[in-house]
Amino acid sequence: MRGTATRIFAAAIAIAIAIAVAAGGASASGKRPADKPAPVCATPDLTTPRDPSNPLALPTPPTNGDPLAGAHFFVDGPRHGQAAGAIASMLGMNPMTFPNSYSWVQFEATYGSMFNAQEQALAKIAGQEQTQNISLYAEGGGDGAILAQTRKILCDNAAADPNPVTVPVLSTFFIYPHGQFCPNLSALRGWQGTFIRDVDEMAEGVGEKRAVILEEIDSIGTSSCLHGKTLTLWLHDLKWESGRFSQLPHAVVYQEAGYSDAGGPLWTANRLWKAGVNQIEGFYTNGTHFAWSSKEIKWAEKVSTDLFRMSHHTYRAHFVVNTAQNGQGPKLNPHPVTQGIENLCNPPGRGLGRMPTGNVDPTFDGYTFNGLDGFLWTGVPGRSHNSNCPGGPWQPAGVFDPRFALELAQNANQKLGPGYPSEPYQLPERRRAGALRRGAEGQESPARPAGRRLPGPGAPA
Repeated sequence: MRGTATRIFAAAIAIAIAIAVAAGGASASGKRPADKPAPVCATPDLTTPRDPSNPLALPTPPTNGDPLAGAHFFVDGPRHGQAAGAIASMLGMNPMTFPNSYSWVQFEATYGSMFNAQEQALAKIAGQEQTQNISLYAEGGGDGAILAQTRKILCDNAAADPNPVTVPVLSTFFIYPHGQFCPNLSALRGWQGTFIRDVDEMAEGVGEKRAVILEEIDSIGTSSCLHGKTLTLWLHDLKWESGRFSQLPHAVVYQEAGYSDAGGPLWTANRLWKAGVNQIEGFYTNGTHFAWSSKEIKWAEKVSTDLFRMSHHTYRAHFVVNTAQNGQGPKLNPHPVTQGIENLCNPPGRGLGRMPTGNVDPTFDGYTFNGLDGFLWTGVPGRSHNSNCPGGPWQPAGVFDPRFALELAQNANQKLGPGYPSEPYQLPERRRAGALRRGAEGQESPARPAGRRLPGPGAPA
């Protein structure tokens, strides 16, 4: 299992690099930007103090203890959205001709009747929340890079969602020294200055804005290789990061907790407790795996119960579950001892899971789970896990691969797990009509003659 974990984590590092490049252009200078504020920021600063029962300052305050209830999560447009941009490219347009403010809703209303079956399938991804990863590689790294990237995402890119109370979901990748998996003590000690700077800059960039923050991809799930003073410092760093983000007045923060098919609940709770999870809302699970939501929820409830006991009944952790690729559950390996339990390398037959939402008490199909704050896509569905996965060729690790995304979308199902009913995605009527006009997959309609390039905004007709 360790060899498999190492290979997967190497891909995770490449994913972080690719996401950083996709989210914004690299900085040539690496110099800290001037401190004057941008003229307009799509994600506004809030002047109201933090309300513990409504930290995101939502217009309709949650009444059930779930801070995500009623939140509208950020949906990206064709310029920066990976699935939306892929659809634009398939239609013959250059996504970069669209302004930051061009929304997915606007794009779909304008071009949705022309979508073929593949484009309709990818629209299942494009129309949902897209988590924005802020990593140590953002803007080329260096002093001021993380601050610049955070501001770019929250002030420029966020203009793609016209909802006035949109909530960005941000993930972090700062703790790994130069992206190094299983760092030794010397490397981790030498990284302290960079790590603290990066977290501080992101916190400064978020400031008084609304945000959901998912900390440090795989930081607990792959920490079994760390021991002694190295593990102690690692958990101390996680604790410091949570403490720093807990100071943000309108952020809801979750630590990474691993997956139900890896660490046991008590082992996980012990590491989370030492990492200071009690400073924040709770934790998220299944970040890079395909495990069924029902199994993740059952496992997470046990982790939360163990944390409750450790806190002497003073802290009850809530949690969110990543459902980006678990609608068909995991593909199990035939030799789990040597291969790992799950096939994590672009496994065939997988599908999108539950759509991202904070409205889970009850869920749309009537279930209630203690401690569950929501379902989120902690990464964009369709990012390749590696270029050499079976069934290739695939895009390199971390690069959006329309073929992998298409398979996930075609197999999309909101089923929670074994014993729960199947819940296939429904195609919205506005696209269904266009699909019928387009005819069979791959055929061109009279509205889009073969070989014609459709002009996007800013492109000549």
